Amino acid sequence: MKSRTLPAAIVGGVILAAAAFGAWTSASQGASGTPPTSTPLSAARFEISIDGHSLAVFSELEGIVSGIDPAELELATRGRKKTELKLPGKRTPPTVTLKRGMTRSLELAAWHELVLAGDMAAARKDVTLTMYSTTGDPVARYHLTDAWPAKLEIGALSAGASEVLFETVTLVAESVRRVSV
Repeated sequence: MKSRTLPAAIVGGVILAAAAFGAWTSASQGASGTPPTSTPLSAARFEISIDGHSLAVFSELEGIVSGIDPAELELATRGRKKTELKLPGKRTPPTVTLKRGMTRSLELAAWHELVLAGDMAAARKDVTLTMYSTTGDPVARYHLTDAWPAKLEIGALSAGASEVLFETVTLVAESVRRVSV
């Protein structure tokens, strides 16, 4: 009887180990339906909206930049040695730069004209930037507080060319915060 128990125990142990390994690899690969947090995102289009109203859809996100310039602080000591510390210094305002094929819509240009006219109270808007996958599902979302279009660029184009005319907008905001989708 003992000779049958040992092989059965070994087979049972191998089955349990295989099941545990399978469950571990499935969970780490996102087989449960939710993507793992370390999977890189890709996006097919980018939409900015104000108060739930879609203002513009873009094909390219050139970047979201937020930073603080480091400042140096020298501490004098009693000896000849001076200690230098790097500390957070001046905060640079966050910027978001987006690019798209130019459309007939005038909403983006009208918003930029508020800035050019100096009406910053009307130009500052809370904006939502949503990134969508190729299937149309949102993959990431950012909230821009008091954003305004600092720069609107229209790309070069030759007359008679069959190329697409591109416009690029750079938004400046008080803060940029990633929020859940």
